[in-house]
Amino acid sequence: MAAPPFKRRKRDGRVVVTLPAAAVQLVRQIVGELGDVIASPPPGEVANRLFPRAYLDPTEEQAEQQWQSLVHDDLVRARLAAVSAMVADLDTASPTTRDRVEIVLDRDAETRWLTVLNDARLTLGTALGVTEDEPLEFPDDDPRAAGADVYALLSALQGELVEVLLDDLPETGTDDPAPS
Repeated sequence: MAAPPFKRRKRDGRVVVTLPAAAVQLVRQIVGELGDVIASPPPGEVANRLFPRAYLDPTEEQAEQQWQSLVHDDLVRARLAAVSAMVADLDTASPTTRDRVEIVLDRDAETRWLTVLNDARLTLGTALGVTEDEPLEFPDDDPRAAGADVYALLSALQGELVEVLLDDLPETGTDDPAPS
């Protein structure tokens, strides 16, 4: 990705995503697979990262079960709705030049993309064993190498979107009055 993939349009303030068509298809595939994982997460680390416990103390298991019974289904529905909407966003891609496509995001889509990209990175990073301490590098013949490349793409997209959104923030604080 030579040019930044996300830019805010001046005339209407919406974010425009410009990516190679192949990257859009890859992201669409990853997001679709994420929907499958959210709907039916495999037991273990991935499920624990997507749906972390509210109560870490093992003596609070009953409270944890009550919490999960209250929020889990809503979390799943909200995440699946975001995934479905992002797939729809990706499906609206309009061809531009040199095998690139453009997708226009409204404010809701900006948040949705951040959420879904984060969930996709979290899921893939957990499956790959990403840690802060070690670089994510695998030999070319390691099956995880392709996953590391996808993880890097998702990280770059999320980081670029965050940068565009941060440009909207005032340089010093906010315009809101200080609390009294």
